[in-house]
Parts: sequence; C-alpha cells; structure tokens
Amino acid sequence: SADAAGKKKLKANLRLDTAAGTRDGGDSGPAVVPGDPAKSLLVQALKGENGAAVMPPKGKLPAAVIADFEAWVKAG
Repeated sequence: SADAAGKKKLKANLRLDTAAGTRDGGDSGPAVVPGDPAKSLLVQALKGENGAAVMPPKGKLPAAVIADFEAWVKAG
C-alpha cells in the first residue's frame, strides 16, 4: 500500500499495510470492524457479498482462507 500511495496508484484510498489503515479504510469506509466480520468490508469483498467486488479480482479465495480472515476480524 505504501508503494502504491507513493506512485499515486493507490485505489480507493485503501491502505491495508497498517492496522490504522485497515480500520480507517478507504473511500467506502472501514475495511475491518474489529470484532464484527459481518460489518467488515474486507470480509464482504472476500465473500463477494453486498455488491462488493470479489477480492482478489482474479478469483475467489478458498472457503478456509476466508474463514481465517473472519476469525482474525472477530478476534479484534
């Protein structure tokens, strides 16, 4: 994220390389709501829910990996 920001190629003002950047999020709001995976835009994007573009763009991650992200967010 820092490299992309330095090159003016950061998309949607979203930085995921720091805890603050993850919580602050980008143009769409907080990427992660600690303790609440359902409200976390990152989890929604990984699942392709609520109209979010699937992340990563080249294909959906395995369910087990998405579950790990959900557990991480839930843990705060």
